[in-house]
Amino acid sequence: MSQSLVITVRFHDGRYHGEDDGFNGTEGWPPSPARLFQALVAGAAQGRLIDPEDQRALRWLERLPAPQIAAPPARRGAAVPHFVPNNDLDAKGGDPGRVAEIRIGKSWRPCFFNVSHPVVYVWYLESQLPDEAKRICAMANRLYQLGRGIDMAAATGTVASAERAHALLAAHPGTTRTPAGAGNVPVAIPGTFASLMERRQRRRERLTRSYDGKLLFTQPPKAVFRHIGYDAPAKRLHFEVRKQGAFAPYPLRSAATFTVGLRDAVAERLQHGLQGRVAEIERLVVGRGAGPRDIGQRIRITPVPSIGMEHTDRSIRRVMVEVPPECPLSSRDIGWAFADAQPCLNHAGRLLSTTDATMAERYLRPARTFRSVTALALTRARRHNPKRGVAGKGAPQRNDEEALARAALVQALRHLGVSDVPAYIHVQREPLHRRGAPAESFAAGTRFSPRAMWHAEIRFRLPIAGPLVVGDGRFCGLGLFEPVVDYDDVLGFYIPAQTVRDDQFAEIVHALRRALMSRARDDDGGVPRLFSGHENDGRPDGLSGHHNHVFIAADARGGWISRLVVQAPWAVDRSLRARPGQQRIFTDTVSGLDILRAGRLGVFPMQAVTLRDGDSLIGPARHWRSARPYLATRNMKKKDDLEAAVCVDVRSQCHRLGLPAPERIKVLSASVGPRGGRPTATLSLHFATAVRGPLLLGRDSHRGGGMFRSCDERLIAAELVPQAGAIDLD
Repeated sequence: MSQSLVITVRFHDGRYHGEDDGFNGTEGWPPSPARLFQALVAGAAQGRLIDPEDQRALRWLERLPAPQIAAPPARRGAAVPHFVPNNDLDAKGGDPGRVAEIRIGKSWRPCFFNVSHPVVYVWYLESQLPDEAKRICAMANRLYQLGRGIDMAAATGTVASAERAHALLAAHPGTTRTPAGAGNVPVAIPGTFASLMERRQRRRERLTRSYDGKLLFTQPPKAVFRHIGYDAPAKRLHFEVRKQGAFAPYPLRSAATFTVGLRDAVAERLQHGLQGRVAEIERLVVGRGAGPRDIGQRIRITPVPSIGMEHTDRSIRRVMVEVPPECPLSSRDIGWAFADAQPCLNHAGRLLSTTDATMAERYLRPARTFRSVTALALTRARRHNPKRGVAGKGAPQRNDEEALARAALVQALRHLGVSDVPAYIHVQREPLHRRGAPAESFAAGTRFSPRAMWHAEIRFRLPIAGPLVVGDGRFCGLGLFEPVVDYDDVLGFYIPAQTVRDDQFAEIVHALRRALMSRARDDDGGVPRLFSGHENDGRPDGLSGHHNHVFIAADARGGWISRLVVQAPWAVDRSLRARPGQQRIFTDTVSGLDILRAGRLGVFPMQAVTLRDGDSLIGPARHWRSARPYLATRNMKKKDDLEAAVCVDVRSQCHRLGLPAPERIKVLSASVGPRGGRPTATLSLHFATAVRGPLLLGRDSHRGGGMFRSCDERLIAAELVPQAGAIDLD
């Protein structure tokens, strides 16, 4: 049976002065595993010596994985300067009478916490714990301080089953932090104990005299630790609005009044139950009197409108309550206050606690694109009413208002801690969903002006996890965003360098098309038109003038193919729209290809990479140049001018694919057979505005012909870096 080592630390005072422990949130709290390890070493020392058995136990402890930590919430206090003697009296000849000459000012900012709740460290092991674990427990009993010298503490160590340790963490009233990836929290590693011993010895020898009698100071080496991250997510409580067992939905536009009414009812209930913490409840639940330091401790009430299908009624039937890790109010007390609460007196619906978080989890999904469900309150970006006698706003004034709203939204995201700057922001008054509500309707009954309400769509460069609640009304149920599933329309596969020659591109493109058709085949042997290029009756696709099947191309540099690119038809032909389910089918089929068998060319491992803005095949850019020769769609007549015929054909292709007409077309080279036929040309296209790729034009575009590459050298230099992720240009 798996066991665990548990060390419980209790402080003598509800203050902790350690800093720079690397945890997010309140700086310096809780004490890091590295501080605990140093405290154990200090407690085990008997003068200058440490028992050999204790040394072996400490070396065993430093090899264990990082522990889980449960600690009560803490709040960082104000900085207090202290003028104390520096530990450098040897520089003054060891004379205590000269202590005043080495006093320096040190600023301490203690963390305040509930001293009745301990800090618990738990190490889990799969096998039976050895004798060293019992030795560590005995050493924990000798611990006398944790943090700085004034942070007096006592500890106990126990060996318990994994189930008991898990129950201990679950019952802890504070926050449990779990090791998670990279970060700034120091932990012990093999060699930490030896580095501490060396540092202690070198500190005793840091002042020496040179041959001419001068006093020399040598900085002792720092102890060796590694740094990891700790995950401390907010505790989420889920509730349903019910009346006699059935849902009692609230209108979407009443999100703010619903949240405020629920918040006030819960605060009143908590104040009756916790009468000694009235001011704290006012600050952290209602927000009255809250300052910048309280933002990270305030609970957030989020009404959860129903989302899913296009015609889903987006009424409020559920509520999600988030309790931050540093909130001093117990999540149990908060859950008790919300249970059976009534948001509005004129509505019979009440909250019932539930474990079903299916709807709320839809708002938690990582995504690159988000659309507002409840309007944002951006008080710094108010719309202006047109003057009397004026029919309406002009385009310049509307553009200025939207630019101000976009800037305010970026600022709101920064305040929220979102580090990724959005690549795209669109704001408007109208709802972004069929069953949504206009932005100004959310201001009814609130302190916000209807002119400060906006709907928005945001697109980030990299996916971020929800819930995303932005704006000045984020604690009032406003500014809730729905993550939008992003399907990849352009996917690439890198080919090992100098494996396939450029003149073999038709062969490897054909092999890739056959592989995709094989993956898309259904149980009856049929292949959808999206990958086959044929109708169910065998007729070729494209008779309607639109091409509803995939485009496959081979990108080459230096005479060798570097990558294969698969493009959805709606990514190339802008006049097309994906049918329901087609985007998912395209992404799943193409991204799931893990091996390509290309006959005599060989077998290639495949890993799909998303091509995004910044790639030379995507742009956006104004100037494009042929990467593959353009094959005209029409035969040329003998009397036609070659270059003029090519230009006419290119403009016709751009119009059919929904592209703007090129401002200028430069024919770099062109040729046609002796008996006429379809001309072949290499071109340079110049557009009046930046155009987003991919650009594949011409008769053989589905087989990689007529492919264009951006002429922006900055984009070209940034691409062709094999990686298992999106190709983004910073």
